[in-house]
Amino acid sequence: MNNYLYIFKIYQFCSYNFFNFLREINKNEILIIEKYDFHGECIPGFIKYFQDLGYKNIDILINIKLNKLKPLNISFFNNKINIFEYSSQKIDNFITLGMCNFYKICLFITLEFKKSDKIRLYLYNKHKFKKLIVFHELFNINKKDILNYNIIVLKKFQTNIPVYEVNPHFFGEYKFHNKSKITNFIIVGNIQSYRKNFLILFDSIEKLINNKILNFHITIVGGKIENKIKILFNKAYLSKYVTFTGRISYDIMYKYISKSDFFLPLLDPDQHRLYLSEKTSGSFQLVYGFNIPIIIQKIFAEKYEFNNSNSIIYDNNHDFFNKLNYSINMKNDEYIYLKKNLKKMKNNIEKKSINNLKLILNK
Repeated sequence: MNNYLYIFKIYQFCSYNFFNFLREINKNEILIIEKYDFHGECIPGFIKYFQDLGYKNIDILINIKLNKLKPLNISFFNNKINIFEYSSQKIDNFITLGMCNFYKICLFITLEFKKSDKIRLYLYNKHKFKKLIVFHELFNINKKDILNYNIIVLKKFQTNIPVYEVNPHFFGEYKFHNKSKITNFIIVGNIQSYRKNFLILFDSIEKLINNKILNFHITIVGGKIENKIKILFNKAYLSKYVTFTGRISYDIMYKYISKSDFFLPLLDPDQHRLYLSEKTSGSFQLVYGFNIPIIIQKIFAEKYEFNNSNSIIYDNNHDFFNKLNYSINMKNDEYIYLKKNLKKMKNNIEKKSINNLKLILNK
């Protein structure tokens, strides 16, 4: 298919002035694609890494529902970022009709899990552009993926699969803040048992209240809420200490996080073992990006290279309550010490990520 036919077919699917669309495309540069309405937290970090490596012209092809949630603040970046928003179906059409051929590099932040996915099958073919694919779960990678893609993961576990760890966690520049008088904890993500252990949270909140430890507040950000968790927290006396925001836009979520003191991933080694070997959590990106100390179970701390100098580590469910209490009573000097060491960890992850991205691009 020649370039003129590409242009004609892409024109068929454009929903706004086609000539403006073509004028904005930056030939031989970078296209970042997210066709789904999630993983928006990855986009600004990848833009930052590409710009740090000297790439000035970056276009974003994004799901229209995701873009409405404002995952990108383009004022954070030095160069112009073009954003094109469409439905999942139209993004499929753009890609399979050859839109990527206008670019040197295409980064796909999420691929459909199904092996028969239209884009996945299309990308198995040979193309001139370099294909970078982010896999969020190792078990979705197959032999064809390995042969045809440059595979990026946010966390490289022990695996024989040839993957590159690139962890994007840029959300703007945030200054250190002192620990709040009312200690603010935050939890982010869908409110479901298979993702987080909300039972230990509920039990610990009850213990805090019963022990008259009341100078704390917990904000829970997430849309989907499991019914049994909803029932568990549906107590009038908890409303003073726990706020459920529902699903909110990224910019508002980032404001909540930036004002929080501690992050609670609520990962349990008995319930969430996949996070030790096959997949990671966006919670860690938020911890790095906002430099917010994490309260984390020991096994997960070891896997994700947290230690007592940059985080608060608990052994078991009972110890979780002790560490919540400890963090509430923590002095500001110790809190700032944690943040400084967490900043060092974040800087090391960024250096490794940029080096790995450079390796892919120089292949």
